[in-house]
Amino acid sequence: MVSKQAKRETTASVPGSWDRMMKAVLLPNQAVNFVRDEADGAISLTVPTRRPSFLFPPISWVIRPPKERLTILDHTGALLWKLCDGHRTVEEIVERFAILHHLSFHESRVSVTGYIKSLLQRGILAVAVQPED
Repeated sequence: MVSKQAKRETTASVPGSWDRMMKAVLLPNQAVNFVRDEADGAISLTVPTRRPSFLFPPISWVIRPPKERLTILDHTGALLWKLCDGHRTVEEIVERFAILHHLSFHESRVSVTGYIKSLLQRGILAVAVQPED
């Protein structure tokens, strides 16, 4: 019989998972297009959208979803997007962010990983994880 509180693994409880994530290399999604730099340090990007599965004829004749959406990243997002060049690991990005904003490594890690998660969910970044030895 399975207990009501089945054992669930979290990122922190899986051995080596945090370390593996920090060694991942981030790169911009190749389908994302740079539009322009804004005056306040923000940047504008266009991100392709997926066609919803419910759009089939005759619905697709009436409803035309946009092929891409405009995304504006604030100064922080622009900095992180530019640091994700396919060469730096998440750990290197966190360290660089900590230096630029006078934060401890752990404070920077919380901010950077949260923002990176948002960029990944919006399809702006892609992640390359090194295979385990």
